[in-house]
Amino acid sequence: MIFISKKSGFATSVTIYIVAVVFCVLPISAQTPTSGVNPSRNLDQLVRAVMGNEIESQHTDKSLWCYHQQHQEDGKPNRTLEVCQTNQGDLERTVAVNGQELNLEQQQTEDQHLHKLLSSPEQLTARQKKAREDAEQMETLLKAFPEAFRFQLQGASGDFVSIKFRPNPSFHPSTHALMVFHHMEGNLVVDEKQRRIAEIDGQLTSEVKFAAGLLGHLDRGGTFHVKQADVGSGHWEMTLMNVQMNGKVLFFKSIAVLEKNSFSDYTPLPSGATLQQAADFLTKGFNLNIASSVSATK
Repeated sequence: MIFISKKSGFATSVTIYIVAVVFCVLPISAQTPTSGVNPSRNLDQLVRAVMGNEIESQHTDKSLWCYHQQHQEDGKPNRTLEVCQTNQGDLERTVAVNGQELNLEQQQTEDQHLHKLLSSPEQLTARQKKAREDAEQMETLLKAFPEAFRFQLQGASGDFVSIKFRPNPSFHPSTHALMVFHHMEGNLVVDEKQRRIAEIDGQLTSEVKFAAGLLGHLDRGGTFHVKQADVGSGHWEMTLMNVQMNGKVLFFKSIAVLEKNSFSDYTPLPSGATLQQAADFLTKGFNLNIASSVSATK
């Protein structure tokens, strides 16, 4: 269960924001390691192996986790959330706003929202459907990545390899989402030993027009930065996702995305944790000891 289900709203009708946010799931480092460079390393094969392993992990890693999330969105209060994953979808609960813990009344309101969701199967079904669609979209992007870009070795440090990626002019995108690859460049850091994406950042080097601008566009200069790490037992999760994108949909609906998210304190849940169990963990103050002890008994 890598970086698909939990973070942020993939919106807009022509997958514009999907592309902007979806790739905020890979990570890249601000500094370029310079030691341990292997000039004979085949970057195309390495990137292909990493992307293939990311896809495989989506299908095989069924572990469930609770974590803390710090969410900042332009023009809105900063929120601290506690989140638990389940097979029926993720549950979240706000615990602080702008660094201030919720008062008793606000906590009760959060609990009411949580219990209302548990009693609304149609909302849960819609969330599951959206999660599946996001996973399919991500798999399409990961499969296309090795063909969509040309790669240049930047450096290596231990198991981590830093790679510069630029558009491959020979790549022919088959969807609106994949069109963005022709306008994107950045840096990719991979864990060569575990075949995982450790970090990715990038920017739009030119304006992206969908259907010659009829469906919308993304402005030049949009950026994303994502980090992923092993949070325990070989399980990788996102630890950072920052996105800044501007554009327009169907001539009149503006897109202005400025989000910063960090994710921490990952704690495993039992493999068969139910929605009610996850809700209990959240409403009991995100008791990590309870979650850990229950997980250990499975």
